[in-house]
Amino acid sequence: MLNLHMVLSRKNWLIGLGIVSFAAIANALFSLEHDWHLLSISTLMVGGTLLFVNVRQSFAAVIEQPTINDRSFLFKELQQAQKAIAKIADISKREALYEQAQQITSNLQKNNFRIVVFGTGSAGKTSVINALLGRKAGQTAATIGTTLTREEYSYQGIDFSPVGITPIHTEKIKRQVSLIDTSGIQEMGEMGQQRELESIKLAQNADLMVFVTAGDLTNTEYCELDRLVSSGKRVILAFNKTDLYLPSDREYVMNQLKARTQKFLAINDIVAIAANPSPIKVRQYANPEAEASHKATQEWWENVPPEVATLKERIEMILSNEWEDLLIQNTHLQIQNLLQEVNGTINQERRQDAHTIINRYQILAATTVFANPIPALDLLAGAAINTQMLLDLAKIYDRSLNLKQAQQLAATITQQLLQLGCIEVATSAIAACFKVNAITYAIGGSMQAVTAAYLTHIGGMSFVEYLEQQSESTIASCDVSSTLQNLCQKTFKSLQSDRFFLDFVTKISRRIAATV
Repeated sequence: MLNLHMVLSRKNWLIGLGIVSFAAIANALFSLEHDWHLLSISTLMVGGTLLFVNVRQSFAAVIEQPTINDRSFLFKELQQAQKAIAKIADISKREALYEQAQQITSNLQKNNFRIVVFGTGSAGKTSVINALLGRKAGQTAATIGTTLTREEYSYQGIDFSPVGITPIHTEKIKRQVSLIDTSGIQEMGEMGQQRELESIKLAQNADLMVFVTAGDLTNTEYCELDRLVSSGKRVILAFNKTDLYLPSDREYVMNQLKARTQKFLAINDIVAIAANPSPIKVRQYANPEAEASHKATQEWWENVPPEVATLKERIEMILSNEWEDLLIQNTHLQIQNLLQEVNGTINQERRQDAHTIINRYQILAATTVFANPIPALDLLAGAAINTQMLLDLAKIYDRSLNLKQAQQLAATITQQLLQLGCIEVATSAIAACFKVNAITYAIGGSMQAVTAAYLTHIGGMSFVEYLEQQSESTIASCDVSSTLQNLCQKTFKSLQSDRFFLDFVTKISRRIAATV
């Protein structure tokens, strides 16, 4: 409904304009004493037709928008991600990202649903895993940091059709459920922080997350839980170690958890469990008299079975009713994160290549001006150099740009630099640098050359920013002046430090001196 409202609102002014125009024509004709009934009916018919056409087009636009409610859409996204990965030059990085894409594809094909058990190191995450599996799969201890690495277990024996539940997806598809144990958060030391980052990444990729706490949430736990839920994670909050609390205290903690998380968690998603209850002492008496005198003939410690029925039922309820939706939603999120990482890697490589090109053309601009010094420096004198630089930069970013478009963009950048007064400021700043740079004293006309190189650098970096922000359809549009002006101003300000000037002047001056 929100998308439809946005589409309709964008066309409201067109509808209103059409109706008002026809109403004005009707009034004008009415003044000429024409049949006002006929004119009024005509106006309403035309206005209604416009409204119908626009609403129908709006509905069509909404219907044609891509959805993520099926697996075929996800496989198309994965194909796009793999095509993008192929553009990465770094072999090791390309292989790592391709492996991620393959893992996402494999999980989707195998219908593998991953439940990540997450929380602090002392909350009893591994005990929860053991209780759900019905066996001791992972090592537990009272100390923090017992689980050092990610552990994954197959969760078998799940009833996907509990009493009172009607599964949404009734087709018989082989389903695999994995329970993943994490090392936890709030661990000390450099290794602990590294394990925490890995645990957070696992939680972000979970189809369902069981967030385990041993009491009321700490501030760190609350912030992490809030952040994960806000990112779209489906979460069950498990209050563990309830056997250590008195009934009244247990109820108080549960009420606190419900109150603090009511904005982002349903009450049914908060459960109380005792995954690894403390053993109880059992006494055996020979007769009633011995019991009355508290003289036990034998006593021992007896283990108490785990109390995780509420958690298990909640997991099964979610799996029965939300399996497909959660799997698709999370897979889509993983693909988007993968694409973001891929695009970031590609942009980083493109940036490096762009810097190489800009360095080459700024040296070319400097040597050209040095060989043919002009009385007043004007960027238009290097128009051919700047145009070719833009063409080469566009190729790096896979953007189609012809010679005429490149000339127009180069002229636009030149105009913006002139309007911003970059030439005057740059000349003054570089002249000041010359006073402390012994190399430049021996080179006649070098100030103009260095200034030309500096302005070419600004123009090139501004265009790189522009390429990264704009889509291919808008790269050569007419309305680029304001965008390029802001980018030129931003780039110019970022390069005004004294340290950059000194390094830049020294570098360009040495290159010029080498050509003399």
